[in-house]
Amino acid sequence: MSFRWKLFLSYIVLSLLISGGGFGYVNHLLEQRLVEESRSNLQQQARLAKLLLEQQKGQPAQKLAHKLGAAIKSRVTLIAVDGRVLGESDLRDDQLFGIDNHLMRPEVQQALKTGSGSAIRYSETVRATMLYVALPVASDQAAVLRLALPLESFDAAKDTLHGLLGGTLIALLIISLILSVIFSKITARPLREIADAAARIGIGERGVRVPTGKGEEIDYLARVLNEMAARIEDQMHKLTSEQQRLAAILRGMGEGVMVTDTQGAIILVNPAFRKQFGLPGEVEGRPLVEVCRHPDLLHAFEEQRESGDEVTCEITIPATNLVLMAHWVPLSGEHGKRGTVAVFHDISDMKRIETMRRDFVANVSHELRTPVAVIKGYAETLLDGALEDVPERGRHFVSIIAGHAERLTNLINDILTLSKLEARDAALALHPLDLCGTIRKAQMLMEDHARTKGIRLTAVCPESVPKVLADQGQLEQVLLNLLDNAIKYTPDGGDIAIRTRQENKRVVIEVSDTGIGIPAKDLNRIFERFYRVDEGRSREQGGTGLGLAIVKHIVQLHGGEIAVSSEAGQGSTFTVILPAA
Repeated sequence: MSFRWKLFLSYIVLSLLISGGGFGYVNHLLEQRLVEESRSNLQQQARLAKLLLEQQKGQPAQKLAHKLGAAIKSRVTLIAVDGRVLGESDLRDDQLFGIDNHLMRPEVQQALKTGSGSAIRYSETVRATMLYVALPVASDQAAVLRLALPLESFDAAKDTLHGLLGGTLIALLIISLILSVIFSKITARPLREIADAAARIGIGERGVRVPTGKGEEIDYLARVLNEMAARIEDQMHKLTSEQQRLAAILRGMGEGVMVTDTQGAIILVNPAFRKQFGLPGEVEGRPLVEVCRHPDLLHAFEEQRESGDEVTCEITIPATNLVLMAHWVPLSGEHGKRGTVAVFHDISDMKRIETMRRDFVANVSHELRTPVAVIKGYAETLLDGALEDVPERGRHFVSIIAGHAERLTNLINDILTLSKLEARDAALALHPLDLCGTIRKAQMLMEDHARTKGIRLTAVCPESVPKVLADQGQLEQVLLNLLDNAIKYTPDGGDIAIRTRQENKRVVIEVSDTGIGIPAKDLNRIFERFYRVDEGRSREQGGTGLGLAIVKHIVQLHGGEIAVSSEAGQGSTFTVILPAA
């Protein structure tokens, strides 16, 4: 029910109470007034009858009662000192003997004691409610004169009075109803405006103010509400700013963040967390065990909940090979623990670098061990006298030592080159470079090496191919390494071709051979350091296992890409893509 209707009903109830109370009071007052007027008139008639009675001498009491009753139009009763009824104007003579003694009647007792008496009671004689007035008289016919008037004679007057009061009451109620509607509307309008404004403020609408000028009390309430709205808007602005700042921070964080409540339901996650665990759709409000069933994640969460302390653990996601360092911290509030905050750091690159470092150390140690052992063994043999005993054999040993020393030199040089390329401050002398000239130079340098194996080395570079922005020396090393690999792993009499073309704003270089090819299982790893498809054969060819790793780093430093396609026994094609100048 609206406030206006409540106010309207309150007006109506108030009007009914006032009208009903007024009607009852006025009705009682008027009835009492009528009775008093009748009693006063009846007393005057009694005094007149008393005078008449005292002037009559020697007449029977019953006859006097009839005469007086006819004269004053009232019921007249003459009572003796002992209470016997001597005369009754409304009775015949033979009916007097059946009347009760009237000595103990209240009006009679009061008249004998005080000189005047009155009473209202029900009369068994006439069977009606009567108004009695009694006076003592100095007559030999009676001691007390009593007049009686039936109150039923007032009914018509009372009915008329009730009708008048009822009509007045109905008119007042109608007027009250009309005024209640008007006043409730007038009174409720500013309150309704205030209520509407409060509701709009409650839902967060800004700029809402309540107009003043509606009365002192309403204006005070409006001012209080306007001040409250201003404070709420200020707080909302601060909260919105904080939320936007927090949201921006969470969106920009590379670390995944998750917040849960004490029951394990997710309250907040950031995009990094969704990406790390591959969570599509909305997850806020859902239990963690329902959103993600990763055993390490759930185990760490339960451990933190049970202990209530900070927990740090590593979580590995097999599907994406991610390794996360999870830091779980209890979220505390005013009333104790309120939930958990978890931050997930992606340490996959760190783990991968550690693995690469271990592998690199192991591979370098392995690569160095063989030539060092050979050099040491042959040197010890020579020191034991082989050089003097068999000079030809000694020279052979020395040539083997020299070969492995050269292998060590190449390995160290490649390691240093790779280290420089991987350094953060590695710099390239980039200039617009004629790619065709560089390819022809590399072809010329490798021509003799290819000719010793009967391999045909060809290059196709259209004049329309644009220049590339590259470092002359580094690009030559890329081409030389690719050609050297192709020559090593191409049987005698094979073919090696260099082809160049333009694709959009990039230049594509392809080095194809008809060599032994690369098995499919090894294609993804050939650019790793020290990785060899056939380790024994690679070492026989003098390779260090770092050539393709160097090529990949040089291409990436130029902002380019490198890829390989091959099939075992069908040759290989290395594709280098560089941005045009």
